Amino acid sequence: MKLRFLRSFALCAFFGLLAPAVVAQSLQLADGKVLLAEVEGTPDGDGLRVRRLDNGGVLDLRWDHLSPTSALALKRLFDLAGDSQDGEVMERAEEVEYSVSGSRKTIIGKIVERGKEIVVQQKGVLFRIPAGDVHQVRLVDVPATQVFTKDEYYTAKLAAASPGDKADKHALLADELIKFRDYDHALEHLQKAKELGNSLDAARIDRMLARLTLYKEAAKERDLLDQIQAARSRNTLLDYEKGSKLVAQFEKEYPQTRLKPEFELEKKRFVEGRTKFLCQYVADQFRRAIYFVADKKVADESLTLQAARDYAENKMSDELFARIATQVKLDVEEVKKLWAERAKYPKGKSTEHFAYGIGSWILGDAGILKDTEVGKAKDQQKQGAEKEDPNDRDVQRIAKLLKDALQRRNAASRGAGGQQDQQKEQTDEDWWQQASRDERRGWLRAYYAEFGGQLKLTFAAVSPCISCYGQGTTPEMGGDGKMVQMKCFLCHATKWLRSFKAY
Repeated sequence: MKLRFLRSFALCAFFGLLAPAVVAQSLQLADGKVLLAEVEGTPDGDGLRVRRLDNGGVLDLRWDHLSPTSALALKRLFDLAGDSQDGEVMERAEEVEYSVSGSRKTIIGKIVERGKEIVVQQKGVLFRIPAGDVHQVRLVDVPATQVFTKDEYYTAKLAAASPGDKADKHALLADELIKFRDYDHALEHLQKAKELGNSLDAARIDRMLARLTLYKEAAKERDLLDQIQAARSRNTLLDYEKGSKLVAQFEKEYPQTRLKPEFELEKKRFVEGRTKFLCQYVADQFRRAIYFVADKKVADESLTLQAARDYAENKMSDELFARIATQVKLDVEEVKKLWAERAKYPKGKSTEHFAYGIGSWILGDAGILKDTEVGKAKDQQKQGAEKEDPNDRDVQRIAKLLKDALQRRNAASRGAGGQQDQQKEQTDEDWWQQASRDERRGWLRAYYAEFGGQLKLTFAAVSPCISCYGQGTTPEMGGDGKMVQMKCFLCHATKWLRSFKAY
């Protein structure tokens, strides 16, 4: 889906604060600049991708790259903001990253003083950080409850709203306070709005009073819902683990809750957020674990190449899934399901690089060149050669026989020692036993990625052998003192080293 953001709407949309449908016609960045672009694809909880209209460039933006107004308008348009009655108040704050005894830490709040110290106020508490220890400060949009106490938030909103004798202004302020879970102050302003009696929508005030009464009576349920929401917004492995327990607790303790619609909505959001996070987390950890599992396996010096192949094709996946299941504290079947769904999310499709190194020759010519540009070109040449005149093929056959005879004569001229060297050619098992641990680990890692049945290859390429530079032969001094071309000892005349990307 694409939305065009037109220049003619930019000023009225963001400086006039018109309806969301108009706001969605341009993007206002966090620094106030207006970006003319079109949205590509569908935004998600992390952000969105846009294509600039001025130069055609593509940008991946997080929601905190946008102004709160712009971000909210887009979230509503793509059904990411949730119901307005259940919305969470977001606040623009500063995230300060700093060092303490060599460890990096962060704190989110409002910077109230800059100088030799950076003073950050968070929920009424001042944190003083030496300016020299600060690494960076960036603006972020976070739930207001992470920054303000109820009294601080109320004081700030009351001063900004100045409701006076306008009932609807009192109602708007109360709505903000309800979202902040400051029910006592919200009730005061709704009662004031009712007393003033000059609202343009008196029925709305009655509905708000009824909803507020429900929230106050179900304060414990509301608090538990807030904890679930907070766990989801923090978006970490530990918080999703904690949030899952909170969801189960809510269902057990409040089966007949009066906040059932709110709970069902939050549960849906939590499950979707958890699934997305875990799919991407499992995918990332699985690909990383291939290195460590392969390294552990090749540490056994008695491991043969054939045993390594069998392991990669049959047992390695089981060890990887078991490892990840322990890490994320889930059962293996759920980990497998999350891994299978990884392609639904951008990070789940992040690729890793794999390479067989100098052991590529074990795959044979066809295996090395499979799905590569060199392989495709070679296939085209082969197809063309099949259409050649039979007499041409006879000429090629005779030329090959002459070449083989010449190589045998040169080998014989080098004497008995040379003949003995030629008698025993390196086998794939010979190479495996002589290879270093790094070489064997890299080979097993690549072989699993390609033949283990779990990863999807996205791109394959070859590079010339580092010994023969893609010729397949290397020059050697013959017994008669003349240079002759011999099969490359490193690539075994296969010419190429294989590598690829997969997720």
